[in-house]
Amino acid sequence: MNMSARTAVTAQTTTNKGGTFRNLPEMMSHGELRLLPLIIVLMVVWMVMQYLTGGLFLSARNLTNLSGQVAITALLTSGAVLIMIPGFIDLSLGATVAAAAVIAAMAGAQFELALWQTIVVTLGFGLVIGLWHAFWIAWMKVPSFIVTLGSLLAIRGLSLVITNAETISPSPDILVISDTSLSAMLSIVVLMAFWLAFALLQLREWRARMQAGIKSSFFSVVGIPVVSVGIFACGVMVVAVSYRGLPLPVVFVLAVVALTGWLLRYTAFGRRLYAIGGNRQAALLAGINIRAHVSIVFAFMGLLYGLAGLVLVARLDSAPPGAMQGLELNVIAAAVIGGTSLMGGRGTVAGAVIGAILMESLSNGMSLMNLPSAYQSITVGLVLLFAVYADMRGRGGRFGD
Repeated sequence: MNMSARTAVTAQTTTNKGGTFRNLPEMMSHGELRLLPLIIVLMVVWMVMQYLTGGLFLSARNLTNLSGQVAITALLTSGAVLIMIPGFIDLSLGATVAAAAVIAAMAGAQFELALWQTIVVTLGFGLVIGLWHAFWIAWMKVPSFIVTLGSLLAIRGLSLVITNAETISPSPDILVISDTSLSAMLSIVVLMAFWLAFALLQLREWRARMQAGIKSSFFSVVGIPVVSVGIFACGVMVVAVSYRGLPLPVVFVLAVVALTGWLLRYTAFGRRLYAIGGNRQAALLAGINIRAHVSIVFAFMGLLYGLAGLVLVARLDSAPPGAMQGLELNVIAAAVIGGTSLMGGRGTVAGAVIGAILMESLSNGMSLMNLPSAYQSITVGLVLLFAVYADMRGRGGRFGD
């Protein structure tokens, strides 16, 4: 049964049984509210971290710092969802972002390029890597695991070679990316526009379901999601206005999340990605150009490499060639925690971004508690293990299936 049919059955079952609140657990596990448990877990983690850090975690200063950490992971997680839904994976994330940061630093400091030229060069570098991956995966039929693993090793080595294993200092101009924040009024406008657009899209989805004869609860499709996002937007607004305003990297994240979420939920391109991941042979027989779709998502991921590299070098004010080791595991864990399947065919950008916030919140909280980085690695490993287990259980999979 495909995803649309499963959603329809779930919605019909819920309506037939009667009582939205009575069937809330079922909707949380299989229906429209499947992200609600993840949001509850995130809130619990925040409360625990607030207690363990003596009130530091939820301070405006730390939440602004956390947003900088989340920005890079969330940008890449949004792209990773587009790659994982059709059944592929990218292990080169950390190495490629570090290399993009090196390119950005060298372009500004050593070649004295203007800021806009540095941005173009860095995004172009990421795009080339994305197209390189697309060539081997989509056209040469080499498994994405092998291609991106090879890139991880090769690009990490390339970064060390071109920098002589030394950290590169960027041009001061690039720091505008991390130092710029929107004014209080503009921050409010951006967040309210994001929330309003989300509310309108949820209302459109509910109306489309009703017109298609799929009985869905307004409460579950529109009510709870819109209220939840509104509460989150208000919280971000309060923090942004009370401190420096909405940081520019967060604006990048909102734009990328809006774009990728819209592509997946409301375009034929997104539906075809789900079809490819659900049954690649059936998608091919249905006339879907798998090569073109795979090439596009890896090219888009390449642009995100460059954007994340720009945010990284601006945030660190340096470009260490060995930076971001293990980033790919954090991104994959965030996506899987958010409901994206390693087997393909299932996932949402919203869930993946919530997973990214959860992962970075754990890391940030443990840093405030002065725990060694080894404990953070242990936490990421265990979270990834349990997330994959939950994904397999959700699919009804068993060992050896």
